[in-house]
Amino acid sequence: MFDLLRHIFSDKAPDKPQSTKHRIEESEQIIALLMRASTHHVLFSVRLPEHEETFSTALLGIYDEHEFIILDELTPEQGHQRLKNGVVMQLSGRLEGVDLSFATSLLDIRENNGIAYYKTRLPEALEHRQQRNAYRIPSRGAGIAFHGLRGKGIQQIVKGYVNDLSRDGAGIILTEGVELYKGEILPTCIISVPGEGEIGFSLEVCFCSKNRHQPVTRIGGRFKNIDAATLKKIRRCLNKMERAQRRRVRGG
Repeated sequence: MFDLLRHIFSDKAPDKPQSTKHRIEESEQIIALLMRASTHHVLFSVRLPEHEETFSTALLGIYDEHEFIILDELTPEQGHQRLKNGVVMQLSGRLEGVDLSFATSLLDIRENNGIAYYKTRLPEALEHRQQRNAYRIPSRGAGIAFHGLRGKGIQQIVKGYVNDLSRDGAGIILTEGVELYKGEILPTCIISVPGEGEIGFSLEVCFCSKNRHQPVTRIGGRFKNIDAATLKKIRRCLNKMERAQRRRVRGG
């Protein structure tokens, strides 16, 4: 298929990252970021209405099919004592060095072995302050097909499409229910980009989520073993999608 290099080369100095704040409202991107925050055990600061103090919590679970998330008990305990159903909590934390914040409203307070936890509404939006050169652009409407081959004796071909794309990696929707594992390497992957043809790379799986109601799997990964020519193709593709996105925002 493709003879992928083992190191990343660049034909020019990398762009200096610029911190840019993005409001994310697409459900699949929100869920992906929350899953990463849960996997990385992000500690969130919590602000409650009419209270100046901040409290702490962590994400215990994401139940996107039912549109709620589970949060750990607030510390210190004064925060827990001030909670009531319907209260809006403002959460902020750092995911992989990047600011992440959102609001969620309390649906129910529950308890397990004497420790409280909270069922809260799945956020409708996230604020994600990212490095500009790693910002992922939604690409579902771009028609980018994906084919990947699992290695280490499995030799399973997985198919789908690119849901979002960045210079560092991609979010993929697989059109079947597949169990991939964090850290697993898909050694040979191909995406078919309009105007650029086929692009080959390896992909390290960072997260995997199977849809319980449909035979699809959502994965996110980092590019591995990708050469300079391929990176240039991806940059050109990202530039095209950014321009198209700006035109949509401006109304044409």
